[in-house]
Amino acid sequence: MYAFLVHYLFPQNVGLHTMRNNTSSTMEEGQEGATEDDQMALLEEVAYGYIMPAFICVGVLTNLVNVVMLTRARRQHTQRHSQATTFFYLIWLALTEMLASLALLPALANLDRRHLSYGWAFYYAHLEIPVLNALTSSSVYIVVGLSVDRYIAVCHPRRYQDVSAPRLAVIRITLSLLLPLLLYIPHGFYQEVVPADSGAGWTYTGLEMLVPEAWYVWTVVVELCHRMLPAILLALLNASIIYTFNKVTSRRRVITKNKGVAGSSNEDKSQQEQRLVYLLLAIVTTFLLTNLPATVLALIDTAGATHGSFSLEVFRAVANCLEVLGFSLNFVLYFAMVPGVRQGLKEPLLVLHQALCCIVGKASAPHGCSYSQDQSKNTESVQV
Repeated sequence: MYAFLVHYLFPQNVGLHTMRNNTSSTMEEGQEGATEDDQMALLEEVAYGYIMPAFICVGVLTNLVNVVMLTRARRQHTQRHSQATTFFYLIWLALTEMLASLALLPALANLDRRHLSYGWAFYYAHLEIPVLNALTSSSVYIVVGLSVDRYIAVCHPRRYQDVSAPRLAVIRITLSLLLPLLLYIPHGFYQEVVPADSGAGWTYTGLEMLVPEAWYVWTVVVELCHRMLPAILLALLNASIIYTFNKVTSRRRVITKNKGVAGSSNEDKSQQEQRLVYLLLAIVTTFLLTNLPATVLALIDTAGATHGSFSLEVFRAVANCLEVLGFSLNFVLYFAMVPGVRQGLKEPLLVLHQALCCIVGKASAPHGCSYSQDQSKNTESVQV
């Protein structure tokens, strides 16, 4: 996301000019440049004018639904500390991803930033990058915290109450929100607001770095803390969870079979635990697929704010759109892998369908809004 903001939305930050601004010495070169300009314009229009806004809208809507459904599920599992803690992490994950999606709206509101009001120029220069990247990094840290919680619950269950008690989840989530903000505070001071070249309005430009190498090192450190180290931790923790879970499940089946006991309750518990493990594995996998391309982009493209080759811009657009798409994929995972979420969505969808039928049929049928009030209310809880 940092690469998206710096390289696409801030084309004038460091005063460098793109290849497209260079005049060609021959007509063929001019025609090739015009063709490349058209390709770049089409790419930017499709990626940042249509695809990304659609992903943002889906991300806000789906995460809002996640917050409502998970809050409801957490209230139903207050006596089960392990599941209640898991829902607590997932609620805050949905909240941070929803806020990150909303924080992208100002970024897309002014794609041309050469003539801004002073307020917008100040926001883009000093606040946008820290806020947006702190939110995306916070969601990463919350996923790591959730994986740590599940690792201790599965691999070290006797220590769970001491090491991962629900009260500690509040501390971990608080740190997940504060540490990324501290990481990205310096990014709010490397640009300054300046008058526009035409004299109409304001824009911003990058400050000249006394030690550019030191800033690059800091950028690499931030990327390590933002995505790379969390990705390694997630891979190790979830590999240990799956290994331990499979070993415990096999041992439980052997004991149940030897005792000749009907293990229906044990099977139900195993299915719930297995469902949670698969959900965590899916969350981690989607995180890696949607975040690693942006990490690669941030590390390999260090040419300032210039546009690169067309292939690099295609990769940039794909990486940025994948990262935004990741904000809404958790809802898809919950819907696909948690039966209670699918069942819980039936009630609001049924109410919405009945309301639409009432509105559409009111003019044609006076009794079009009547429906049975004796529908049984589904009280099945969300089981993860």
